[in-house]
Amino acid sequence: MSNQSLGNRVQAALKSAVESGLLPDDVHGKAEKLLARLQKPVRLAIMGMPKSGKSALLNLLVGSDVLPEGLSLPTMQLSHGETPSATCTLPDGSKQVVAGADPLAIAALTPVFVDMQLPLPALAKITVLEVVAPDDPAAVHKASQWAAKRSDVALWCTQGFGDAERGIWGAMPDTLKDHAFLMITKADELQDEGILDNTVASVQSIAKDEFNQVLPIATLSAIASRQADGTVNKDKMRGSGGLALISAVLKQVEMGRQSAVDSADVLLHQHADALAALNASEEAPEPIAVSDEEPQAAPVPEQAAPEPTPEPEQVAAPEEPFKPGESPAMRRLRAIAEKKSAAKQTGPDSQPEPAPAAPMAAPTPAPAQITLSDTTRQAYKHVVAYLEEQGDVLTQTLAASGKDAPSAIMALTVEQIQWLTDYLNENGDDSDPSLQRVRDTAFDSADMVQLMQMEKRDSAALEAVSLLLQIKKELQADLAA
Repeated sequence: MSNQSLGNRVQAALKSAVESGLLPDDVHGKAEKLLARLQKPVRLAIMGMPKSGKSALLNLLVGSDVLPEGLSLPTMQLSHGETPSATCTLPDGSKQVVAGADPLAIAALTPVFVDMQLPLPALAKITVLEVVAPDDPAAVHKASQWAAKRSDVALWCTQGFGDAERGIWGAMPDTLKDHAFLMITKADELQDEGILDNTVASVQSIAKDEFNQVLPIATLSAIASRQADGTVNKDKMRGSGGLALISAVLKQVEMGRQSAVDSADVLLHQHADALAALNASEEAPEPIAVSDEEPQAAPVPEQAAPEPTPEPEQVAAPEEPFKPGESPAMRRLRAIAEKKSAAKQTGPDSQPEPAPAAPMAAPTPAPAQITLSDTTRQAYKHVVAYLEEQGDVLTQTLAASGKDAPSAIMALTVEQIQWLTDYLNENGDDSDPSLQRVRDTAFDSADMVQLMQMEKRDSAALEAVSLLLQIKKELQADLAA
């Protein structure tokens, strides 16, 4: 069964559970929020300084020339609707509807905000918010902070990511930065000037830790790759950077949906007894499974939550065998955690002790008395079972990737740890000390493996695999306590 069809089935089961009234009162609200996440498109915001190419990028993403070049319009939100329409908020606070959503008619009203509905297929997957502000860093900062609270994914458009932009973006929430892309727009113009490579390298060095990815794009060339008959010149789309952007956005959309599907699946399992009377003939929800189908080009790829890694002996014999205790990656992670802990204890003005030069000792075992709540225990079991069930994916990747195996394994591990981080942040009992500890470990691990990926060392892939396995063992240890 594909992830998409499985997700639809879990969504239908969750909807029935919410409407049945059989869920406990303290669970009903969480179920409603999960259902809302599954039913609503992912919210994407396009931000940046004026004249940074935001409107053209919006047109590319929705697949239509919604915003004509040179037309001055305010902040605008696009969502799906059966018929074109725009609700314009005017300076006096009143609202006026423009049937047909004609951009010229909208501009004539000089609104301060526009909520537009269009029957475009892309808007069934995402809503798009283009953030418009005066050419003033303070105004852009204020508008961006407003948009951050209404966004799941962000694109920041730039040609150089200067000091003012870095200051504005630096104040954005970390949760959004993890799902944000720095778009170097007008890449064709930079290429013509002979400065594209230097610009990308410079921006990459400045912004790599602040964004999920840095992507150059020749937006107008990407738009031109769409033919009048609805087909796409794939080579032109790929060469423009449009394919990389669309793939990255679709991946974020699917990851966000997969996280909600996983959470809903766990919730339904946890309360299967209460829901038994809903429909005795229905089977309990199946565990999340990975489709063997290849992703299709046009719709959202049927991509599973990141697949887990197998035990080290399933991967390959490393240059140095894995030893009992901590891996080098875990020792580095513990050093980071100790620094954070020291900083919290000594205060912001104190300097933490430097990490010791000698290898750290074996990991501190989990406290002898660990009591997990039922919610946290179920979340842990789901994660461990999911990792074990899909453990052969990495082995298959290793066999199929040849000399590119280290980078392929690293890419998979990065996805796996990011999924683990997102899932644990969404599930479990927040009052469990064990869960807080594992969440912190997973969050720091996500940062570390991304750094390892940038280092491009072959041994880093093995360290990353070992790091993920150490997290899995911590979960298993807590479950067994």
